[in-house]
Amino acid sequence: MTVVANFFGRLIKAVPVLIAKVATFLLLLFTLGLFSGYAIATMHLSPALLAIPVVAMFVMWYRLDEGVLVLVLLGLLVLFFPGVIESIWAAAVGA
Repeated sequence: MTVVANFFGRLIKAVPVLIAKVATFLLLLFTLGLFSGYAIATMHLSPALLAIPVVAMFVMWYRLDEGVLVLVLLGLLVLFFPGVIESIWAAAVGA
């Protein structure tokens, strides 16, 4: 019984440390998002860059490997062919 009590005692002491690690990682993700949004706005890049992670998340929800592949392919497509993506974006939005 002492082993169980010691295990849960150490687990309770570790919870704040785990919460701090998760919060730090989330802060890193939000900071990267802030900087990427700022870069898109100041460098006049295609707003389709903002949709890439969202599309990849929908695919990753069902299949992780294909979601990563979609993320990489869409990222490369927007970086190397921004005109094509902008025309597709304009046609979809109706602008």
